[in-house]
Amino acid sequence: MKARYFLLTTSLALSSLSIYAAEVAGLPKAGEPREAKIGKAQDKTLPNGLRVIVIERPGLPLVSAEVLINNGAETDPPRFAGLAHFTANLLKQGTTTRSAQKIATDTEALGAKIETGSTWDGTTIKLTTLSSNLEPALGIVADLVLHPAFAKEEIERARRETLDELLLNLEQPGTVARYVASRATLGGSPYAHPDGGTPGSIGRITRKEITALHDRAYRPGNSFLILTGNVSAPEAFALAEKVFGDWKAPSVEAKATPYPAPTLGRVILVDMPTAGQAAVYLGAPGVLRQALDWFPGKVANALLGGGYSSRLNQEVRVKRGLSYGASSSLSTWRGEGLFVAGAQTKNESATEVVKVIQAEIERLGKEAAPEDYLKTRQAVLTGAFARDLETNEGYVKRISDLALYGLPLDRMESYVADVDRTTPADLQSFAAKHFPTDHINIIVAGQGKIIEKPLRAAFPKLEVIPLSKLDLDSPTLRTPGKH
Repeated sequence: MKARYFLLTTSLALSSLSIYAAEVAGLPKAGEPREAKIGKAQDKTLPNGLRVIVIERPGLPLVSAEVLINNGAETDPPRFAGLAHFTANLLKQGTTTRSAQKIATDTEALGAKIETGSTWDGTTIKLTTLSSNLEPALGIVADLVLHPAFAKEEIERARRETLDELLLNLEQPGTVARYVASRATLGGSPYAHPDGGTPGSIGRITRKEITALHDRAYRPGNSFLILTGNVSAPEAFALAEKVFGDWKAPSVEAKATPYPAPTLGRVILVDMPTAGQAAVYLGAPGVLRQALDWFPGKVANALLGGGYSSRLNQEVRVKRGLSYGASSSLSTWRGEGLFVAGAQTKNESATEVVKVIQAEIERLGKEAAPEDYLKTRQAVLTGAFARDLETNEGYVKRISDLALYGLPLDRMESYVADVDRTTPADLQSFAAKHFPTDHINIIVAGQGKIIEKPLRAAFPKLEVIPLSKLDLDSPTLRTPGKH
């Protein structure tokens, strides 16, 4: 059986190499990059404190809008991980005047689409509609934001669905390793817990916590209304005043709490006895979204693990056939940052994958990237930026990011230049500063009976945590009393 698996894996690896070589050989040369056309953002703050931002894009009779609340999962109380996400998902499940069914019916009758959700630093209520239906569609959005019912039966239904999804996800080594990498790297930080919650935290959430969060965060002075499309700025400002002008601020506001620094340089194996494969993640603290070296960080991440031709994917998948894909991400938030790089592989090859990823991260800080290769990775970022600006939704996404983090709205205009001016030396400096070896945490989730011996031989300080004793709600990662 092992011989057959080896032959299959080798065959897949050789096949990947052949396909990649054929693709590269047959690709035409890239054309000259097209300059993205960037509309001027106009903004106004209403008397109640709501900041309204408008980008006029006349033409197609469509408008995309977003109410952006300036808080997300980073304000989840310690024992209530997932509260912001849970609350955002309940917004469409009924208001004081509309049932969930009527919300859906009214939205559909307007030919509109409304989506709610939360990220680490923000909560969004997104709208896409015909410009002729903007006022009634925006009225539905306002109803969701200002008058959610948070009915008991909807809370319980959402709890059941969320728990089912969480329990299923926590059977996957990739999900477990990613959550542990975040918790181990960020410790007690407000950004360390699973933003979607844990089975324990979701079970504890009641209507009291939900309404308290709504009072703390859903305030006009803590929010933005962003509109892009076939609407003029004066029309948008007047409509915002008409629809949201009566939104009043509750007296309660969110308060920040200090947290201890995490222990870095850990090597952790989460023993999942029935795991069919292993997940490997290496994590380190990242940078804030407002950091001066944000652009070198984003370019460094694109080079290391952003896409098929990134270094990690080439080394792990294409050259060695150890995984179907390897990647990295650099998450940058208001009060924290997180870098992770990882892949899924056979239990038997987990230690080898750890070493390959570790070597590539170290290489980033020691060796200057070739200029021609760097240009291809910069093109990944600038190409994605240009594609975003082809749609109203993409515009809202980019403006929302700047508004959320207090950055100048005209930063859009220099994005491409800021990416392109990043040099190999900038990448080296970023990696050397933020990813030193003693800052990297190594997390592996998989079958301990296969992985532990070779992993401990390579990393003698290995910690082993049985899945049954793992507690993602705790900075120590262990259930109290279970060590």
